[in-house]
Amino acid sequence: MQKQLVITVIGPDRPGIVETLAAAVTNVNGNWLASSMSELAGQFAGILQVALPESAVAPLKAALSALPDLQITLAEGSDGAELDESSQLLMTVTGNDRPGIVHELATVLHRLDVNVVDLTTGCEAAAHSGAPLFYAHALVALPASISQEQLVSELESLSDDLMIDIDREEQD
Repeated sequence: MQKQLVITVIGPDRPGIVETLAAAVTNVNGNWLASSMSELAGQFAGILQVALPESAVAPLKAALSALPDLQITLAEGSDGAELDESSQLLMTVTGNDRPGIVHELATVLHRLDVNVVDLTTGCEAAAHSGAPLFYAHALVALPASISQEQLVSELESLSDDLMIDIDREEQD
């Protein structure tokens, strides 16, 4: 029987971490399904999903726990139904950076019962002024009770400088 694990990894960044993780998964006949990994403030931070034979879970845990300088957590995933893609849309939010902007966005999404499937945020210098510009790329799942237009309106009401772009329309 196959098991799915979600593995989080954090530790001082250095070359070879991804290869070491991939080797540990491969050595137990696991399959690396999905991941997101970044260097943040000198730390390697990653999350990955793997599928492997049930008998390989303990050997993988042992191999990962032996890796130096990395904090690793494993959680068993479920084979539950995936989110209905017909209610998902990909959006980009941009605006002047300020403390609390992610909290403001997350509060609106939670109030509307919108599920965040994937989120990437960051700051970069604005092209002409050099001022910090916040951006968020989010894949969200809308409940049937919320329209795309309502979501955009609610988010844009947070601030005059927020722009919401829908990159992928809802699918019928």
